[in-house]
Amino acid sequence: MSLRNNWSWVSLTLVLLMVFSSGAALADANGQTRAAWLLQRGDFETRALTGLSFDQGEFGTEDGGGSGAIRLEAEDEYVGGTSAGLTMLASAILPGSGEAIMGYKRGYAMMALDIFAWTQVSKYHNDGEDLATAYYDYADAHYTDARLVEGYNPASTDLEREGQGAIYFPGYGPVTDESELVNLPLYVTVEDDRREYYENLGKWDQFIFGWDDYTRASVDHPEYDYEPTMTISDLRQPWVSRNRDTYREMRTASNDAYKSRDRWMYVNIGLRVFSVLQVAYLQGLLGGGEDNTMEVSGHAIQLIAQPYGLTRGSVAAKVSF
Repeated sequence: MSLRNNWSWVSLTLVLLMVFSSGAALADANGQTRAAWLLQRGDFETRALTGLSFDQGEFGTEDGGGSGAIRLEAEDEYVGGTSAGLTMLASAILPGSGEAIMGYKRGYAMMALDIFAWTQVSKYHNDGEDLATAYYDYADAHYTDARLVEGYNPASTDLEREGQGAIYFPGYGPVTDESELVNLPLYVTVEDDRREYYENLGKWDQFIFGWDDYTRASVDHPEYDYEPTMTISDLRQPWVSRNRDTYREMRTASNDAYKSRDRWMYVNIGLRVFSVLQVAYLQGLLGGGEDNTMEVSGHAIQLIAQPYGLTRGSVAAKVSF
């Protein structure tokens, strides 16, 4: 073999060695990248299942920057029912807060309305309490059970009340002492039931004789252009006891305040129901907005619950790749 041929073989051998060396180095680099991913694979899967999302390419490949490393970006996110549950709970506590969390400005208007409604609830409740105290005091000043006894006592010396109970309520009495008032229908002592006691003395005609300005209704009253009919309607004339009529008006004012309080309370309740439903709609749980799906590491997960009779059931998870 000539020297020229020997140099050709040497050159060819050197070229092949360089190619093989380059290929081995590249294989070694890729092998290290692959090995690094395999060693961390368990940690990646664990972190994904905790709700962290990874922006990643195909496993074991290089990223676009040519660094040979897998890019992993984890960010906290509300997934599936967790986000919807939190916003719905917020709306149940303070209407509009769930919408505000989601970025809807209408939520602030709802929160303001709810706060205003609570101020009205407090206002009208306090008004009702104050008016109730006022009519209790008014009744104490103008009504007594002692005068009521005189209306049912046939031996009474009270000219206005004597015999009146027997005329309008012949089935009641006679009553000669306060202890016998329990024999009257609807009567309760103030100690037994304070609320009913004060309600009865203004509501029922049989108690009218206990008011201090009672005017005998069974006689003619030309000054009022009224002739008695000897029926209960006589006792309901405004001039028979103006104090009782005033007392009734005071009770009506108190009850109206409580009714206004309750109406504002209904506003508070209605706002909560509306806000919760609206948040559920915006979250896609009632068909509105985008579908709210649960995802782990970019893969959609569907939970499936299947009942079996009344006492058994199964739950499964479906993952889409």
